[in-house]
Amino acid sequence: MRRSALVVSILALAALPLGLLAKDGPDTAKRLVQKVPADSKHQHLDYYTGKYGFMSDVDLGGEGPLKKGFYLMSWLVLDPPIILGAGGGVASMAKDLLKDYMGVSELEVTTKNAKSYPVAGMKSKKNSEGIGKDGSWWIPINFQDLVDAKQGNLFASGNQFDWVEWGGTGLNQFHQYLFCLAKWSKGGKISFKAGSDDPETTWVNGVKTTEGLADRNWAMDTDAGEATVPAGEWVPILAEVGENGGECGYTLRVEPPPDDVTLDTEAVLAVSPHSKAPIAWGYLKTR
Repeated sequence: MRRSALVVSILALAALPLGLLAKDGPDTAKRLVQKVPADSKHQHLDYYTGKYGFMSDVDLGGEGPLKKGFYLMSWLVLDPPIILGAGGGVASMAKDLLKDYMGVSELEVTTKNAKSYPVAGMKSKKNSEGIGKDGSWWIPINFQDLVDAKQGNLFASGNQFDWVEWGGTGLNQFHQYLFCLAKWSKGGKISFKAGSDDPETTWVNGVKTTEGLADRNWAMDTDAGEATVPAGEWVPILAEVGENGGECGYTLRVEPPPDDVTLDTEAVLAVSPHSKAPIAWGYLKTR
């Protein structure tokens, strides 16, 4: 009897639309944040609350230049970023730092092998320097939540990604990765426009879509590209942004905007034909 009930439960789970499983409301947001171990000191309930939408739906700080409804606001990011000590910015963009520190390559993360997706609460297999000496954790954030948490006046004047937690503009020479899953009901060609300080590279579904290899101040929509996405399927998006002194920032404009976005990669993995939960990522396992 128990075996039959279990089979029925699994079939019912698999029959649910993926969008329902991955809807990141306040309950899901809280669960994702709590997957980051509290003793890591990187569990921040106020960085990802489920209060805001995935696309920019308020004017950041009352003075931000981002057009509402087009910019991705929710991401999994490394906290703290990969601290290099020297050689940040363009100098390290050719290196696959994700492979080096996290065990999975940049390209693998955006292929259809869902086992490569990062998961909230996952820790690096290699530590970096300074504030990264105890490792880095994939944590969920929403840029608009970061404004509320007083982590900087994001995307307003060139002081975009320098979180107070990381020491503000005093933190130099590091690289950051951002990841999310997006879905378009119709699919087809999608336009992407990235802005960054300093350089950036963005991959969509295994294809390098935008790239700007310059140590520069942030400006929105600096780098443009297109990607063809399948209808009704989760599409992985990975971005790398380098920092070589001063401010650091990244924005991604998406047109048309996706119909759904999620950071709940485990929910997607649970019903994905490409993987089975529980999952392993490189040499790491989720907690």
